[in-house]
Amino acid sequence: MIPRAFIDEVLNRVDIVTIIGQSVTLKKGGANLQGLCPFHQEKSPSFTVSETKQFYHCFGCGAHGTAISFLMEYAGLTFVDAIEELAKSVGLTVPKQAQDAVKMVDHQQTTMLTQSMEKIMDWYQEQLKKTPRAIQYLKNRGLSGEVAKRFGMGYAPDAWQNFEPVFGSYDVEATAKLLAESGMMIQSEVEGSVRVKRYDRFRDRIMFPIRNLKGQVIGFGGRIIDKGEPKYLNSPETALFKKGNTLYGLFEARKFIREKGFVLVCEGYMDVVALAQMGFANAVATLGTACTDYHIQLLLRHTDKVVFSFDGDSAGRKAAKRAFEASIPHLADDKEIRFLFLPKEHDPDSYIREFGEEEFQSQIQKAQPLSRFFIDVVGEDIDWSSAEGKAQVQNIAKEHFKKMPPIALRVQILRDLAKRLGSTQIELEQFYGLPSTKEIDVVAPQKKTEPGFKKTVGKEDWKKKTELRALENLAKQQPVAPTKLVIQMMWILIQHPQLGKSLNLVQRSLLETMAMQRSEKAKLVMQHLLNLCQEVEEDTNFAVFQHALMSSDMASDFEALIKKVFESEFSRDEAKTHLEGALNKFEIELAKKEMEIITQKIEQNMHQPEDLIRYRELGVKLR
Repeated sequence: MIPRAFIDEVLNRVDIVTIIGQSVTLKKGGANLQGLCPFHQEKSPSFTVSETKQFYHCFGCGAHGTAISFLMEYAGLTFVDAIEELAKSVGLTVPKQAQDAVKMVDHQQTTMLTQSMEKIMDWYQEQLKKTPRAIQYLKNRGLSGEVAKRFGMGYAPDAWQNFEPVFGSYDVEATAKLLAESGMMIQSEVEGSVRVKRYDRFRDRIMFPIRNLKGQVIGFGGRIIDKGEPKYLNSPETALFKKGNTLYGLFEARKFIREKGFVLVCEGYMDVVALAQMGFANAVATLGTACTDYHIQLLLRHTDKVVFSFDGDSAGRKAAKRAFEASIPHLADDKEIRFLFLPKEHDPDSYIREFGEEEFQSQIQKAQPLSRFFIDVVGEDIDWSSAEGKAQVQNIAKEHFKKMPPIALRVQILRDLAKRLGSTQIELEQFYGLPSTKEIDVVAPQKKTEPGFKKTVGKEDWKKKTELRALENLAKQQPVAPTKLVIQMMWILIQHPQLGKSLNLVQRSLLETMAMQRSEKAKLVMQHLLNLCQEVEEDTNFAVFQHALMSSDMASDFEALIKKVFESEFSRDEAKTHLEGALNKFEIELAKKEMEIITQKIEQNMHQPEDLIRYRELGVKLR
């Protein structure tokens, strides 16, 4: 059996948009993404995927679920195979039961670190408000309060142990351990009887919280205000923060990336916030490390067009070359990667200030495509006019072509390079050990299925469409009962189980009474739902909770509710307001009914003294 905690970890890590996007063309439609349903034939898109909920639903045939159920329904994989496929896509290995204690993530420790980082961010923000010098620095850089707030920016005072008001004395081992593991405190090595020195990593710096895709703070970057070294300082790698897996500003930029249709990758977090201030809120940055293979995958999950913006100096060209090398294995004919080089004396911020937004936008549109940059990279500092130089270029290009997938773009680059080298495409293909394009059919012949032969869908064939499964899905449709207030309350709790966990006993009782007025079955469903809400963690997402619901004893009842969640979506704040309003309204209605009953008793002279007391209490409540 696969441990439940591991399944939750997989669902927390995978991106359902990426999984489904490999088989369905998805486009932005309101708060979600839409496409033609893969489970039934349709001309207008009714298939919706929620990036925030990590859930899909088709309004046409009723198909719905998480990334796990998508692979099971669409690809015909078993539950275990679907988990293994998803785990592999995010670099996880399904643990053996005996290895659970070693393999599983220490969720409690991770939660503690995440909560401590949130507290630190809040504290830094408060210090910024109290520090005119830091505020003036941001103003001098042209940053508004709105942008500073959007990115959660703060200030680290010039002191050695800033967090004592938040976490207590640094001499307490538990406090020191927490701050050290979060990367926020440095402590000296113990030498004999010498006392350990403990001090803050960040001092007298503008602070930039680094968030993961859930919006959780996992690290910080700090920019010194006055002169000093290093000018920029990042958190060290911790259990939460891996530089090679993180892009600064991606959480804040996702919406704007979709709106603009591309992502702008620059060199530092100051560039990101400055660009956001100037109207380019679709910018992200690497964090003190070269662009990695994982960075490219992460970028291409969010957009089909990536523009790398680097300074025109030698360091910028070197960074661009590393990004180029990381991009090669992930090229696709429906993806576009470009490189923008600014003059040596400019970064994006200074360029926009001098030449304006329109000129910068023009430079983005003129950015060099990867195909042209390829020629620059392989021919850098080489004499193309000599046979020796051409041979050298041809040899350097070999490793890049071998890493490049067999796509149409590779053919185009081969042709371009062959022309420049005075060679032919076939000669280069033979030299690189690549199959000749003349030997590859443009359209592969379709294999005919023998009568009575049943095709089995393997793990590697899961992207292929299955019309039979679509018909089966249509046959499984079940009518859903008309919406009532109690059903809306259930929808809210399913979308935001943390709200259910925060309810007090009186509020729980009101919801159970509300459900009882509908039916005894509704009360049982509500009670079961509220109990499941008590088990969730603060960072549990919709997909994880949906899996818990569908694994419960009342899965069939929850399934009917889950199908309708997309018809009544609420943000957490909206859901909280709606829930509290409904509970208050229902409590008033109950009070009015109870007063009517007592009034009838009084009119019939059948009341007791305690009825009068209760009548007055209800009257006070209704005022």
